[in-house]
Amino acid sequence: MAVFTILVLVCTLASAARGQQRYELNDGQWVARTPPDPASPEGKLETIRKSIAEGDGKTAVTLADDWIAAYPNHNMLVEAYLLRGDAKVAQQRYWKALYDYEAVIRLYAGSEQYAVALEREYEIARLYVNGLKRHFMGMRILDASGDGEELLIRCQERAPGSEIGQRASMTLSDYYFDKGDMSQAAEAYDLFLQNYPDSRQREWAMLRLIQANLARFKGPQFDPTGLLEARQRLADYSENFPAAAERLGSDALTVRIDESLALEDYVIARWYEKRQLHVSAVYLYRRVIEKYPQTGAAQQAQDRLKAMHEPIVEEAAS
Repeated sequence: MAVFTILVLVCTLASAARGQQRYELNDGQWVARTPPDPASPEGKLETIRKSIAEGDGKTAVTLADDWIAAYPNHNMLVEAYLLRGDAKVAQQRYWKALYDYEAVIRLYAGSEQYAVALEREYEIARLYVNGLKRHFMGMRILDASGDGEELLIRCQERAPGSEIGQRASMTLSDYYFDKGDMSQAAEAYDLFLQNYPDSRQREWAMLRLIQANLARFKGPQFDPTGLLEARQRLADYSENFPAAAERLGSDALTVRIDESLALEDYVIARWYEKRQLHVSAVYLYRRVIEKYPQTGAAQQAQDRLKAMHEPIVEEAAS
């Protein structure tokens, strides 16, 4: 579906450009502009557009190659690069098309074609992170997800704060999440929220950030950073989207997080106790009881303190 989308995008724009009547201001009146001579540089560009619109990418690439070679200093060279990239997309030669789009982006940052080339690169990046492979020996067998990841990062760097930058940021975040790289996903969603705090996708990003942080926690023997972050993010989510948080069951989820955090401290306390590190064990048991009083781990901590003949609450010094 994504391949079809980008082909339609390129061919539709080329067709529109080919069939669009153009006007110019003459003595205060808008008059239809005379079509360019087919033998002129402008006329040859129109021929390239026509070939792309008709789906003849091979001819369009050849014509674009000839045009660029013949007019290396022409003021419409940027348009020729863009058209050659579009012609390669029409042939589904996406990797080759990137060279032309990069030429537009790197050499013509102030042109109107810059935004178009950036949009094309974003669409190719989406193809790659969604599984489209690159050609090798005439077959699509090379994994291109890393290339797509890099292109999405470039889109954000080249258009910070823009609509396409926002789309690239979310696409990259979802890509990390869907492939199970939760550390990268959490970082990417967090960056999205920082860069686009007013986005309509803010709720989605906050929810995914909570899920990614929860998934980072591997058990009570491991680093609890993900759980701590998830708890804070869940509190933020509940404050900003109370109805959605209620549907999510945020209160119950918070209890589950507290149970896991309490168990984390309890396991460490047991480790201290078994190694005769009495003071450290008592300190952690008391912390479990104080911070997470409603958890099962807190009840177990009380039992351990009784077994150690220690008061549940530290007695004040006389």
